[in-house]
Amino acid sequence: MAIQEIALDIDLSVGVFQDTIVEDQRLKLRELGHDVDGNSIYPATGSWESTAIRIQDKIASFKGVAAKVDVAGGAAYKIYWSTSEDGFEWLEYEEISASSTMSKSPAKYAKVKIEIFAEKKYSNFYIDDFNKKDKYSNSFIESESGSLGLKKLYQLNMERALDTPTGMVLRQKVEKAKFQKVDRIRVSKG
Repeated sequence: MAIQEIALDIDLSVGVFQDTIVEDQRLKLRELGHDVDGNSIYPATGSWESTAIRIQDKIASFKGVAAKVDVAGGAAYKIYWSTSEDGFEWLEYEEISASSTMSKSPAKYAKVKIEIFAEKKYSNFYIDDFNKKDKYSNSFIESESGSLGLKKLYQLNMERALDTPTGMVLRQKVEKAKFQKVDRIRVSKG
């Protein structure tokens, strides 16, 4: 009996998708968003599983699967396949390597599963840019300058205590318990 390779086109738009999409007739991981630098962010892994492929009508016996895949970027992939006599009870998935053909006993149905693993790179994210005034209700935190830090300068309004012929006396009570250390107290005009 002669062995002849027959290519079966598998419709990637039909099947079970887990964090994958079909775009321009290619299976790829779905995009979750972008980082600060505009780079796309993808889930760590995703998979696609075909519907049952009836192969009884197309060939007399089914002995194996060969795969050819184009990989873009630094992603990795694995292709698995399973067979069934009745389309309900499936054998365990077996991995198909890109360089070899796997053999199984003849079956009427087959399924293909593709797992895609994203390339891992470092990304920059802004959690908060600290530019909104009064975003934090804590009077001891300063965030308007673009960074979060402890407030170091406090401006208190003085109370007019007494008017004299040469000027006036102003006073302000500074509670020592609110501060760990007081470097200086400066009174300015106006």
